[in-house]
Amino acid sequence: MKRAICGAVLAVLAAGCGKPGDPGLKGGDTLIYARGADSKKLDPQAIEDGESVNVVTQVFDTLVAFEAKGTKVEPALALSWTASPDGRVWEFKLRQGVRFHDGSPFDAAAVVANFTRLVQAGAANRYGMGEPPYGFLYTIIEKVEAKGADAVAFTLTAANATFLTNLAMFPACISSPAAIEKWKQDYGQHPVGTGPFKFVSWEPNQKIVLEANPEYWGGAPKSKRLIFAVIADNAVRLQRLKAGEIHIMDGVSPSDLGNIRSDGNLKLLQAPGMNFSYLAINNDKPPFDRPEVRQAIARAIDKQELIKLAYSGVGQTGPNPLPPTIWGYNESIAEYTYDPEGAKKVLAEAGLAGKEIALYVMPNPRGYVPDPANVGAVLKQRLEAAGLKPRIMSPAWEGGVYLKELKEGKHDIALIGWMTDNGDPDNFLFTLLHSSGIPEQNHARYRSKEYDTLVEQAQIAPDPAKRAELYRKAQEVLRRDTPVVPLAYLPNLAATRANVAGYELHPMGLVRLKDAHLGP
Repeated sequence: MKRAICGAVLAVLAAGCGKPGDPGLKGGDTLIYARGADSKKLDPQAIEDGESVNVVTQVFDTLVAFEAKGTKVEPALALSWTASPDGRVWEFKLRQGVRFHDGSPFDAAAVVANFTRLVQAGAANRYGMGEPPYGFLYTIIEKVEAKGADAVAFTLTAANATFLTNLAMFPACISSPAAIEKWKQDYGQHPVGTGPFKFVSWEPNQKIVLEANPEYWGGAPKSKRLIFAVIADNAVRLQRLKAGEIHIMDGVSPSDLGNIRSDGNLKLLQAPGMNFSYLAINNDKPPFDRPEVRQAIARAIDKQELIKLAYSGVGQTGPNPLPPTIWGYNESIAEYTYDPEGAKKVLAEAGLAGKEIALYVMPNPRGYVPDPANVGAVLKQRLEAAGLKPRIMSPAWEGGVYLKELKEGKHDIALIGWMTDNGDPDNFLFTLLHSSGIPEQNHARYRSKEYDTLVEQAQIAPDPAKRAELYRKAQEVLRRDTPVVPLAYLPNLAATRANVAGYELHPMGLVRLKDAHLGP
């Protein structure tokens, strides 16, 4: 009988015509999480988009994990760890008795296989994966060795202050080596981990279905089945939440906060965020390769207007590509003054007056841009007032087309954003703007030896105070060079049915659904 009810729920979801009283949504067995876009792949080492990460983190575990309400690292598949005095050798004692969803054992050999795949040149392509987008964060791993079945040792090329937190990130999730060998280039559609949920099925651009892993080492999930549904439009997603057709939605539009608060059948979740949205200016394209041109673009944007009109007054602005909720934020740096006439003069002198430019705006809502069409409209208006002729380009988010075109450098200016992976300034300042991040994450294609040196030194400095000082200096360089224009820092937002229990927002934006379930 329960199988039939679940089938009815799936049919309702696909058809979009469910009723609030559908009994399948009150049984407590199936939890439906709705988001604005589909995942790209479910191979942890081959992904970079949040929609893939949100599913992957239900299926996989890492050696260490971030605590429930903060950024502190705690044991996961590794029970404990030690580091050598020089910080180069890290040994991890592994949890015993854990099995992958395909029944194969989790052990030291599996850890070695996963990190070999992640960091060794050519290993990724042997598995048909292509080069890992986040592989550059792990190139400091010189070698990883099994120390018996239940311990592994990592030798680093040099001490690195971010190593442990990077091990808690999704690219360091541990996959079943047997499943990787079985599926090869198709592994991203058949993920096998040790996590609280097992992969069941995937209907592209509709839903991904997971089922509970009753033998999970951290305790069985509270819901027996988990569905990630794709509902692209924020308003439609909220309508379905109100109708009881879904249980949790992300991508809440700031303009809907009052509406949600006033509905007794819903709950609004809001918490400080570690994210920001920004304009990536293509530093490879003249005249955008000139700092004064990029500074003019910064002065052409009325950020207060943008927050009011496109973010409904929610969030705050700032000059740094690092949210103020992250340590190391440089509070002494001032915003560029909104000066459309001054910006217009500089842009005209650079030969941009009346020139058409490609302004990329994503078509789907993101946590850092919940209403991209509205943001794009305001940006277009401000840039036109400064004498430019922006043409909005919105290639599909699905299938990775939008990010692919940014990597190819097709944009002049692109709206994009970032949510922290590990709560460390390095995850913003190194990942997004170090020259080694071109073309994967450094969408501005920014190159500066001075800047690279500062963030590299911050990675290896053992003293947190010294690291913070280096990051503040790095932000001063960015203020001068203006490779990107930070737009807004937003709180984390989500909405649920009133009877959803066990789901809380993580400050890093992590989606954790193991304990989420429907109450009476």
